[in-house]
Amino acid sequence: MHVTQLRQILRDAEVANAISMVVHEYRLTEELTERALAELHVPRAANVAEITHRAFPIHALLCNYQGQLWSKIAHL
Repeated sequence: MHVTQLRQILRDAEVANAISMVVHEYRLTEELTERALAELHVPRAANVAEITHRAFPIHALLCNYQGQLWSKIAHL
């Protein structure tokens, strides 16, 4: 059980690291990141979005959405 949880956490961290540049470039909020990941059927989207924003924070006042996230993430 613990090994499975550890693997899930490590996988979430790897995905968060991979998408962090896109999320930062488009200044996405955690909610928008989670929604995009959920639409892409990424497992544990809420956890990945949380890790992305805690490990790679962006200023809340600069957040916006520009609609190009899905195509960039889909290529990862």
